[in-house]
Amino acid sequence: MATSKKNILLSVSAIIVFSLLLSACSPTTSNVVKRWNDPDYQGPALKKILVIGIVKDNAKRQSFEKNFSSMITTSNRSGIASYTVIPNLNKTGKKQQILAAVGKTGADGVLMVTLLRVSKAESDDPATYTFLPTAGYGYGMYDYYDRSHSLIYNQGNTRTNTRVSLATKLFSVATEKMIWSATTESFNPSSAGTVTSELEKMVISDMQKSGMLK
Repeated sequence: MATSKKNILLSVSAIIVFSLLLSACSPTTSNVVKRWNDPDYQGPALKKILVIGIVKDNAKRQSFEKNFSSMITTSNRSGIASYTVIPNLNKTGKKQQILAAVGKTGADGVLMVTLLRVSKAESDDPATYTFLPTAGYGYGMYDYYDRSHSLIYNQGNTRTNTRVSLATKLFSVATEKMIWSATTESFNPSSAGTVTSELEKMVISDMQKSGMLK
């Protein structure tokens, strides 16, 4: 009986400690902090989007564009990863490269995504104490009080919070003008993939609601 109670208490202790550890972790959150769309744009909704990730690392650019273009693609529209037609974006001849890619793919829209900044800041989590009741059976009257609670100490720590800001701009090929834009922020993303996935869902949904995408 005593062993059974002891095992239960150990299990409860483990759960509490695990919960404390989880509460100390910073959740990943992403949101649109600024958005704009051209009020004079009357359509039509774009159906073929050339996706350009402005990233120095070519491998990361390819991965980003591939995932984003895949998310854009539905039965009504298609996304095209620019690396498939522009393997290397040159700073000097970028405009000519994009114009050539638009002509080759027949895109009616160009989506450009730029990393604005990655900022880091430290914050302190104070130490906490949790009292866990323990079994009082088998103890005398005088030592019951001292043995009735166990103390769990969760040491405070300093953590680094990361904020990633991205700018996404949509251009109409017909007018060569920007018709939609948004700035998004991700707080403590677990990976680049997390940022990309959340960004895709947010901006695609917003562009659809704005009537920019088919």
